[in-house]
This record gives sequence, structure tokens and C-alpha cells, in this order.
Amino acid sequence: MPITFLELGAQCHYKLYMYDSYGDGWNGAYLEVTMNGSFVGNYECQGSFTLDSVYSTTGATMDFIFHSGSWDSEITFTIVDPLNDTLFSGAAPSDLDNLLHTSTSSCASPTGNCSGVGNVLSTNVTTNSADISWTPGLNDSIWNLRYGISGFALSGVGTQLTNLQNTLVTLNTLQSSTSYDVYVQSVCDSGYVSSWNGPHSFTTGITTGTCGAFTIELYDSYGDGWNGGLIDIIVNGNNLQTITLQQGAGPEQFFISVDSSDVIDLMYTPGSWPEENSYVVYDHTNVVIATQSGSGTSGPPNTMGLTACPLCVNPVNLSASNITPTDALIAWNSASGSMNGIWDIEWGLSGFAIGSGATISNVTTTSYLLTGLSSFTSYDFYVQENCGLNGSSYWSGPFSFATLPVPGTCGMYTLSLSDSWGDGWNGGYLDINVNNIVIQSVTLMNGNGPEFFDFPVDSGDVVSLFYNAGGWPEENSYELFDENNNIIASQSGSNGAGPLSTTGLIGCNSLLSQGNCGLLKVELYDDFCDGWPLYGASMDVIINGVNTQNISLPNGCGPETFLFPVDSGGIVDLEYSTTFQNEHSYKVFDQFGVLLHEKTSSANNGNGPESTYGIQLCDAPSLIVEKEEIFYLPKSSQDILNLESSTPILSTV
Repeated sequence: MPITFLELGAQCHYKLYMYDSYGDGWNGAYLEVTMNGSFVGNYECQGSFTLDSVYSTTGATMDFIFHSGSWDSEITFTIVDPLNDTLFSGAAPSDLDNLLHTSTSSCASPTGNCSGVGNVLSTNVTTNSADISWTPGLNDSIWNLRYGISGFALSGVGTQLTNLQNTLVTLNTLQSSTSYDVYVQSVCDSGYVSSWNGPHSFTTGITTGTCGAFTIELYDSYGDGWNGGLIDIIVNGNNLQTITLQQGAGPEQFFISVDSSDVIDLMYTPGSWPEENSYVVYDHTNVVIATQSGSGTSGPPNTMGLTACPLCVNPVNLSASNITPTDALIAWNSASGSMNGIWDIEWGLSGFAIGSGATISNVTTTSYLLTGLSSFTSYDFYVQENCGLNGSSYWSGPFSFATLPVPGTCGMYTLSLSDSWGDGWNGGYLDINVNNIVIQSVTLMNGNGPEFFDFPVDSGDVVSLFYNAGGWPEENSYELFDENNNIIASQSGSNGAGPLSTTGLIGCNSLLSQGNCGLLKVELYDDFCDGWPLYGASMDVIINGVNTQNISLPNGCGPETFLFPVDSGGIVDLEYSTTFQNEHSYKVFDQFGVLLHEKTSSANNGNGPESTYGIQLCDAPSLIVEKEEIFYLPKSSQDILNLESSTPILSTV
């Protein structure tokens, strides 16, 4: 009977990308797979990552069932069909039972009842060998095996072993620290052969250098691999290896054999969606020595100058002191106790990547004065010891510091943050916006506060504070003080919502200094809870005929609270700008918290709340006119005395 060989390059297999974040395997969890109701095998992750495959035939009903283990929270996996379409990708589900799929395999069912092997396993993996075993099919007694570097094509590539009579074979003379794929095929008693079962992947152990091995972990935040992105591993100027994350979220681990004083550079080349990519580097003692992440539309930066087992010890106790708007004294200690050491410094704006900053070499003291800095700016610096023939230490850092601001023409404003529970703002923060530019984002990391932040303001600057909620926002509150230490804004969270934003404060506006009559409070509301700007609504605050601020309710139901210092005799007008908005309203309170006015749209026939004019908290001193005493003796027949005056009569005796 002639032997029928199926096409080697056919797309017959489902791929299983299985991950474990802790790196200790799936702890009893596994994926059970059946084809047309017949058991195919159980599949699980070994270590941190395992790639496996499941053979299928055209139109077969495939069933994937996840069985829970001890630490399902560590588990993620991706199932890809023969056409490379993703069926499932994510964390271990609690309800993945009978994920049925009609196979898109291009392989027809084998004739002659030659279904192929199952449960292909790799065990006893060393630096140069591995045992491969499998479960025989229904009527096979001879097998073929093909293996090669992971990703090899079945057609004409790889090493093939034929006419194997045992279900266990040892592969020798493998390369260390290398990933391999294995396929197994049944030669059935009928003379037919099955399709290849695979790929099944394993990675040989690493042959370590005199310094052991570095570990690189690759991650992808979206979970679809690096999409063509890659890292070139360069050791002592030689390109040793190119690595990438083919599929999934990672981590995928790679090992670098290193000798003492080897210098390692990691050069990143972006593919599509580079901002999703990140990587972590561990030294031979499993200590993190580099972490790089993509951001914006850019991928993770390169990592330069990692030294294996440096004979130098990296500096400790980095600090910055004597900080001015333009200078900072940076300092460190020698961990080796060297009294005659030489150090290199690299510094730049906070967040810069090593290799892209300004460098200062051959510093012979454990401190250095950085000059020519920009005011009100955050900087990072790194320090390493230069040991000459013995190489250089790892970089220590980054250590971050911020230069002081230069007071503006209006001086300095001070922002005070507090938390009623005492655990900080839990991720919430305030953006300090001056003239539509965010100059600083501040938060209360922990405790009750208050924690103070100063920032410069020029006359006429428009200052706004935009609140961004974290956890438990109702605990957060803030106050803003002007250049004279007067409170000009105060907001507190309540009822599950954080403090409202404050917008449109004018720097050094004389009408916004703390008035001697007190603070007028205005609260804005929206019955539909979609804010005022959606309809172009706002309110002009006019004090003594000068438009000092335009206010609005940015979003939500309100109240959005605004405080306005008013001097004696000051007259405040509130002009609402939009009509036909029947959900808007506002309230006005005097300096003692007494409600002066409440204007609603419903009271104005749905045309928006009416404007309010002529609000006066207290009279001007100039209106109090003292006259000479007037003595009046009424006639006994009169019991009423009428007094008239062109100015208010404050008191009579």
C-alpha cells in the first residue's frame, strides 16, 4: 500500500501561549482540549512561559476547557487558531467551559485511521540536551520527529529523526540558552502517516559566564506581542542576540551569559505600537538593574553601559541640598569607602534615559555643584564610580530634585492639600494651570497634611486648579493662598465626590485681594448634571464695574464654589450669559454664610437663571457722615419723630 504524506507546511495547529506571572507554573491548572469529542490532551505552563500547539483537521469541533489550580491570579493565556486568529486572550477565566470552535485547519482528516500522537512533552532539559516523549496513537508503532530553532518551517528545514520505535528520545548537541520547536508524526500500522503534532517548545539551560547570567523580561501592555519591535543585545561591542516578544503580554525571559566586567548595551528598535512595549533587566543575583517602558507614541529607551560583576561598587546615599532657582549641590557616598575615588555624573530633566543626559567625568570629590539650571524645574542625576582598569560600577540613581521658583511679578501663590482620613490622596492630584499651561501636578502622598506647594504668579496671570480624582476623593480638600497669604480658593470633597476645580483666578487683581468686608460665595448647580459649558453657559463676576472673572460649572451637578473678596462699599454684579437652559441655577452667600440670593431657571420661565445686580456686603466708610449733635425736645403732645437723611442713618440715641 502506498504511503500518503500530508503537506508539511499546512496550517493544522492551534497555538497555546501560556504564561505565569510568578514563574512557578500553573500550580495544577491546565487546559483540556478535545477534537470531535475525543480527548486530545491537557496543556499547562511550565515556569513563566510555555508555547504549545494542538493538531486539528478541517472542520473538526475543537473544545477548550480551563481547569482551575492553586494560583489562577498568576495565569494568562492566548489561544490562536490555525489561521492565526485569536480566540481568547486574557487572564484565567472562572467560566471558560466548552469554548467550542470549528477548526479552520487546512489539514484533512487522515485516511487509514492514523490520528497521530498526543501529549508531547519535553523533560530533563539541560544546557545541551532534552528528553522528548509522547503518547502513541491508536494503531501506530513507529514515529518520526523533527526539531529546530523555534519558528523554523517544517518544509525542508530542521533536523528529522525517522523510524523511531520508542516514545522517548533524547536530543543531544543542542545550543545553550536556545528555544527549540519539536514536531512528532505517527507512522501507522496501515502504512499511512499522521500530520505533524507540534510545535512543542522548550528552551535549553544557559551556560553561564564567570559572572553568571543576566535576565531580560519583555512585556507588552496590550497583550499582542511587540509587533515587529526588537532588542539587540550587544556585549563588549558585539551583537550577541536579537530578541522580541512574539505574542501575548509576557513576560518572556531571555538569558545573557556574562563574564566579569562585560559591558552590555540593549538597543531597542520599534515596530508597530511601540508605546506598549517594556522590559526589565536583572543581574546575576536577580536584582533589577534596569527598567524601561514606552510612553506616548515612543517605545522604551535603550539601556547603555550595564557592567557585569563590576569590580567597582556603585555609590550610595545620593542627595541634593543648597537648592536655589539655578543651582543644586548634589552628593553621594562611596560604598567601597574609597578616599581617592573618581566618579562620573550624568544629569538632565527628570525622566531622561541614561546615555542621553549631560555628563561630568572624573569628579574627585563626593559632591558637585550643578549650576545654570532652570528655575522651578525637576531634574534627575546618576553617579557611578570609575575604577580605571577595573571598569566602572553600576549607575546609582536616579535621584530627583526640583529647583526653586523665581517669584513672579505678583509674588508666590501657595497651595495647601489635606486629607480627612489621613492616608493621602490615593492617586488623586491637582493640575496647577497658569495661562492654560499645566506648570505642576501635585498630590498628597500620605497622611493628613497639610502639604504646601509654592508657585510663581505674574500680574494678570490666569490661575486655575483642576482636580483629578483617585480613590476616596471625598476625603480630599485644598486651599489656595495669594501673595499676601489670603485664602482665595477653598474646596472640599463630600458625598463620594472630590473637591471641585477652581478656575479663572487673576494674579494680583486688586479686586481679588482679601477684601476688608469678607468673602462673597457663589455656588453653581446643574439639574441635569452635565455642566454648563455644554451649552455655552457661564457667568461674569463684575466688581465695581470691572469684569474680574468668568465662572462656570465644568461638569456634574455641582455645587461648584467660588469665593470673591469684597471691600467695604464694593458692588458685585453676576451676569448669566445663556438663555433657554432650564437646568441651571446658582446661590449667593454673604461673608457670614447667609443666603442672599437663589436664582433658578424655573423661576425665570426656563430661560436660565436671572442675573443678580448690586450685591453689597457692607457700606463704604465714606458714606458714614458725622454731623454735629442735634438736640430736639418734643412737645408733650407729640409722640412721633421723623428723621430724614441723604445718607443712611446708622444710629440714633
